[in-house]
Amino acid sequence: MKKLLLSLITIVSMSVAIAQNCTADPQYTAPGVYPDSTTGLAIATIGIPYAETLTTITPIDTCMVILFPPCTVIPIDSVVIDNYSGMPPGFTVVSENETSLPFKFLGGSTSCMLITGTSAPGDEGVYPIEVTGLSWATVFGVATSQPFIVDWYQIEVVTGTVGVNEFGSNDFEVRQNIPNPFNNKSTIEFYLPLDKTVNINIYSVLGKVVKSEEIKGQKGTNKYMLHGNDFSNGMYFYNLTCSNKTITKRFVVNK
Repeated sequence: MKKLLLSLITIVSMSVAIAQNCTADPQYTAPGVYPDSTTGLAIATIGIPYAETLTTITPIDTCMVILFPPCTVIPIDSVVIDNYSGMPPGFTVVSENETSLPFKFLGGSTSCMLITGTSAPGDEGVYPIEVTGLSWATVFGVATSQPFIVDWYQIEVVTGTVGVNEFGSNDFEVRQNIPNPFNNKSTIEFYLPLDKTVNINIYSVLGKVVKSEEIKGQKGTNKYMLHGNDFSNGMYFYNLTCSNKTITKRFVVNK
């Protein structure tokens, strides 16, 4: 009987693992969707498989003004996404345990969504994304819904050799690394108005320095290579410092 129970537990565990399409990032604990609107979604590169995970933390309750202030605390039953639009051609979205709409996230739960796809030549551009759905709560015993729209995300599709925009000034500037996400190599381009020393620091999402280097940059466009073998899968932040100016961006390793 003990062996049978162990076997059943193993089978159930394997089934859950197979069904899971993505994994929420444990660093986030406050209600919301991450990366947030400030960070934005990773850039997609022509011919490179794209994979961006969004961590979703659904609040357990909300404060609603029923008739007059103050507000009343109302438990949230669920948040349901019933449509999304604006993705680059061929890109799809799944939730942690669902492969098609609607995606349902229970109140007080942590979950995720995964955006995947591979852009083709001719897909270059910026794609504004719109997500719509309903937030459900039980108010005085009655199931009540409130529509919502999320329209602050976009995916930029670029070629694999240069960034979307040329350097636009004679000051220190840093481009987003290309490709991003990447599994083998990715290039950071930066511009220097004069020959100067540049400090490069790479951090994990927990703020730990995983690589630090000082290089001698030349006037004009410079390149710094990231190697996938130096990192585990996940998201990282990098900053380049020249004189008193620091520029920070992020990249994703997906091997």
